[in-house]
Amino acid sequence: MSDPVCVADFERLAEERVPEDVWCYFAGGAGDEVTLRENTAAFSRWQLRPRVLTDVAAVSAETEVLGTRASMPILVAPTALHALLTPEGELATARACAAAGTVMCVSSITSRRHDEIRDAAPGAPRWQQLYVLEDRGLTKAQLDEAADCGYSAVVLTVGTPFW
Repeated sequence: MSDPVCVADFERLAEERVPEDVWCYFAGGAGDEVTLRENTAAFSRWQLRPRVLTDVAAVSAETEVLGTRASMPILVAPTALHALLTPEGELATARACAAAGTVMCVSSITSRRHDEIRDAAPGAPRWQQLYVLEDRGLTKAQLDEAADCGYSAVVLTVGTPFW
């Protein structure tokens, strides 16, 4: 394949390079994957409207999301266990987000410690995804660790029926 140019190209390359069970974990959805299909269909309905004969010398997609500056209105969602894809795990993701100028939402189920992620991309914005656990002490410990490492927001997951 030549250089990838769209999401489908990147997905094909990823599927070719990772073990099948890992690919299924990252590419799949819950249950019958109805929501996954609906989200994909909804996203495909978005269209970019070309504007021709317009000065593009000083355009920017930069924005602010919950008080955090980002180079574009796209954040990296909290996905678990990045080390299944690369030994560097979330460290590689943190560096990529910093290079792109966007926010990394770090999963509660991270394969790297928060201080390691912080140190991989010093000064880059990070948010902590959180499951409210039955053991509130563990929940508080996760929040405290993220806060101590400079995470600036909490992404609360509310759709999990138990933990």
